[in-house]
Amino acid sequence: MKKRLMYTSLLLLSFFLADTVNALSAAEVSSRGTDCPQVELAEAKEDGSLNKISCYDTYQVAKQVMDTTDNDNLVIIEGKRIIDAKYAFIDYDQYASVGYTTIYDSKELSNNRTYIAGGNSDDAVFLELDYPTGRVKIKVAGVVGWIKRYENESTMQNVLYDIVPLSWVKSPSYYEITESEIVHHLPLNVYNTKGKYSIKIGRKPTMVATGNYYSFDGNYFYSDLKVMINDYKANHYTNSVNNNQPFYNYYQYLSFRSKSSYSASNINQYIDHRTSNPASKLKNTGDYFINSQNRYGVNAILMLAIGINESDFGNSPIAQTKNNLFGLNAVDASPGLSASVYLSVESCIDDFGFAWLAGRYLQPGDFRYNGAVVGNKSVGLNIKYASDPYWGEKAAAYYYDLDKYFGFQDYEKYTVAILNGNYNNTVYATKTPGGDNVSSSYYQYRNLGSSVIILGEVTGPSINGNTTWYKVTSDPVLDANLNYYSDSAYYNTSPRINYGWNSSLVYVPAAYFTKTYNGGSQIEDNNQVPVTPPEEIPTVTPTPNPVAKPINSIVVEAGYTYANGLISKIAPGTTIETIKNNLTNTGGTIIITDAVGNIVTSGEIGTGYRVDITSSTLHEVLNIVIYGDINGDGKINSADLLRMRQHLLGNTLTGVYERAAYMGYSSINSANLLKIRQYLLGTSNIDQN
Repeated sequence: MKKRLMYTSLLLLSFFLADTVNALSAAEVSSRGTDCPQVELAEAKEDGSLNKISCYDTYQVAKQVMDTTDNDNLVIIEGKRIIDAKYAFIDYDQYASVGYTTIYDSKELSNNRTYIAGGNSDDAVFLELDYPTGRVKIKVAGVVGWIKRYENESTMQNVLYDIVPLSWVKSPSYYEITESEIVHHLPLNVYNTKGKYSIKIGRKPTMVATGNYYSFDGNYFYSDLKVMINDYKANHYTNSVNNNQPFYNYYQYLSFRSKSSYSASNINQYIDHRTSNPASKLKNTGDYFINSQNRYGVNAILMLAIGINESDFGNSPIAQTKNNLFGLNAVDASPGLSASVYLSVESCIDDFGFAWLAGRYLQPGDFRYNGAVVGNKSVGLNIKYASDPYWGEKAAAYYYDLDKYFGFQDYEKYTVAILNGNYNNTVYATKTPGGDNVSSSYYQYRNLGSSVIILGEVTGPSINGNTTWYKVTSDPVLDANLNYYSDSAYYNTSPRINYGWNSSLVYVPAAYFTKTYNGGSQIEDNNQVPVTPPEEIPTVTPTPNPVAKPINSIVVEAGYTYANGLISKIAPGTTIETIKNNLTNTGGTIIITDAVGNIVTSGEIGTGYRVDITSSTLHEVLNIVIYGDINGDGKINSADLLRMRQHLLGNTLTGVYERAAYMGYSSINSANLLKIRQYLLGTSNIDQN
């Protein structure tokens, strides 16, 4: 998980601060005197003050009065804090120790949907309070979900939001629609005391007149904030200005399984035009992006747009020092330290196209898959790629800028259709119209806004009275029989598996999709065009074997366990030298890095370390998991016991550290804590299998 740093190469900054409001801060509300012993109903005045209306014994009574009173500026105060409001925004510029706030599907926190971080923009719509828990329902960047009041609910530490009455909001985010384009204006805070920045995200929507509009999904637009909030609370868009025709920005909702019209030389020309720094890591990378597009089936300009957004046109410190253009493994808490290191820009681009996009974000069996678009917080890469709610819009903005620079050769090139609802276990990709599913469990279109490229229309079985089926490009890489590759086959087959542009074609029922753009281009397969193989990560020890040995074989033969990108069955206290020698003896060459990406050659290996294995033409990076080593120091000791307790109290473990805490159990609870205690007392072992 990572937060996008705000680069401003194409973002328009504004610091015009007219119409500011001296609204009370949360601290000032807390210090404000009141004679209400329990609950206060107050009016949030336009001048930023609070005027007491009445005192009540319970929240429920105050809530009933607030909801049935005509005054729209009413708020409820309890414990010297605004806890509810008739109309309000959420300021989530929060104080989480991990640097972001998790959004859940329900108030019971049953499923982690996505995550957001404030700073560059921090307004969300307040929809509902769950009074017993203090959790609130919000809408931001397309997603509707619940966030906690505190990062640690049991100790009430680290406040994650403040409620800002709508009467105090002087700088809401809004979309400006001009005669030619759509611009998203975003505040640095809702009080209009820090300015705002703006993103030109695409061409003008055809279904909306010019003007300024409010929207927290970028699909439906409103002229009035209260009308918008009422619709959101009722879970419909009836009163939006385009309620019968939502807008889907072409660049934001174009499937990665598309091809750009632009060449390598076009990419190089655009980068030269946009950055004067001769040391930019994006200089002369056009061939690498086109090669990745042709081989792995990922749109070259969408890849480039993400690279520009993440690396500030190749000029960011991570790009300059680590050849990492895409913020790969740059977690929120320590992006500069944790970001992956590549020994060439070419290998980074190749790894991004093959392993990250085709092998993860576009692979329905992977937890990161939410549709093959950059999207927003409700669909696409933005859900799991970055904590910035508008990361997808920012990437789309760079595609738009390049396309505009060359005269819009890509815009509306393809016929694009959007999934018209949220579905579960309904919309499968099939091998023939109405025939066998590509996968019985994974390959489904579930998220509203998921996009497909239509290459043809055929007649098939009737679905909801519609017999039309669309022939579309497949999201996952498929074999000749239109079946999934297993992870081991996909990552370890030599040479790397290419995307079949003319063979990875599947069918979906038209009844579940709505056409949004009518292009005409047909994809041509040019996989046979010679391309220069990317530069693999150089070895620092003996030359790889000329015959590639599968990575999983190297790991298993060395006595370790290989599964799902992890290497385990490693005893606590194992040294770097031991694991490196064991793996080298069974094949390949080994580079080991610590949890922050530094190459290490001695000391003990711990959870969170990475093993980079190269076997001739094969290459894979595996994450170390030592069960019980929760803090990553390579040992199982009292520090791990403490970290487990913190997890159970709400300071949640993530990633491989969470995996290390399971220790053979199906969940993390007091039994896991007891297991570590028994290990420390010498009465039980922790199985590393």
